[in-house]
Amino acid sequence: MPAQTRARNEGTEEPTTARSLVASLRTLREGDPAPVYVQIERRIRMGVADGTLQPGDHLPSVRDLARQLNLSPNTVGRAYANLSREGVITARAGGGSEIGARDRLDQPALLRTRVERLRVLARQMAIRGLALGLDPDEIADAVRAELSAQGRPVSGTPMQATLGQQELPLLSARNRLRGSIVSIRAGELLAEVTIDLRHEAQVIAAVTRASVDRLGLETGGRVTVYVKATELTLGQ
Repeated sequence: MPAQTRARNEGTEEPTTARSLVASLRTLREGDPAPVYVQIERRIRMGVADGTLQPGDHLPSVRDLARQLNLSPNTVGRAYANLSREGVITARAGGGSEIGARDRLDQPALLRTRVERLRVLARQMAIRGLALGLDPDEIADAVRAELSAQGRPVSGTPMQATLGQQELPLLSARNRLRGSIVSIRAGELLAEVTIDLRHEAQVIAAVTRASVDRLGLETGGRVTVYVKATELTLGQ
């Protein structure tokens, strides 16, 4: 293949990546209260996280991206500078920027920056979630669900899968146990409820003291146990 033709073909990778990135950035500022430079950072980080942007992919220059998005070069430059400090992007030979190598994100200084930023994001999410009237468990569950949706579930959390209409009743029935309460050991906040099941089996449930009072649990009474555990740990 002639050198001139090969150069043209090899050069098509950068415009393709650049066009894809610019296309994803054209929806900036639509109903998002975050500053524009933060939105640019967020889109590039998401591209790296989901694999759309790979290490070595070329990015548009600051001036070129600012021109295409009708933004100030200072706005784009601020986003690029923050991403560069985190190691998400790096300067490339000949000018411009590219997506950084994965191992750069593991350097101690960059890791500290990422952890600090993560804490800020976690604090913001917690404050906003609580302000919306959500319970802490609902906020945490939303994060776990989003991580699973991105293909990176929390350790011990199964991948989410869509169940058919006929599977839901089956799952509910399989995870429901019936038995009689043998004993209740209640403390100030928590209670340990021992339940006799069929075939001489027992299960011990840890519940809140409020749940014991609310459900009216008492020794000798019948009770239904719904098993929702996703992980079992055994020890000796």
